[in-house]
Amino acid sequence: MTMLKELNVKIDHSLLLQVVHDLNIIELASSDYRPQVSVQCRKETLPKFQLSESCNSLIYDWDTYDAKIHDSLQKREVVLKEEDFNITCDLFKGTYLETVIDILNKEYGVHRGRFMLMKYKKCLSMHTDDSCRIHIPLITNPYSFMIIDNKVFRLQANKVYLADTTFEHTAVNSGRNDRLHLVFCTNTKL
Repeated sequence: MTMLKELNVKIDHSLLLQVVHDLNIIELASSDYRPQVSVQCRKETLPKFQLSESCNSLIYDWDTYDAKIHDSLQKREVVLKEEDFNITCDLFKGTYLETVIDILNKEYGVHRGRFMLMKYKKCLSMHTDDSCRIHIPLITNPYSFMIIDNKVFRLQANKVYLADTTFEHTAVNSGRNDRLHLVFCTNTKL
């Protein structure tokens, strides 16, 4: 069974990296707590929350979780849906990133797009997602990889991938440099 597939999508990675540079995405995503920047938001999202609302869990309330106080992770009062994050955030309107969203949306119906920064010497917990993900590695290193269903995958820059993250998976950056992917949710299956 295939867990990861390279997609034949024509994207200019250098123009995407220029957007990252021009809009200081690395700096925006450098929080240890939330190393992500939303590129798509909900229609009703207030401008001040556009870049953060879709980051972290849409089901569980990590914002109020404190392991010293809580025995378990509490659900959000309002559970959000991935598909509702389908509007390009104001910051990215008129940029090449908006063009990329349009290209991917026509073919794969993308939503809840985010820049996801992983600092060096970091790892995510094992988890499953409700849908597959499109990964566009923008900055990576040979020691950055994903493990999906106990199989190791090294995603290369200048490529676009469809990953079946409905299987248990994690991301690891055991390198000495940060890793940055542009990631979208999609209902497309492998």
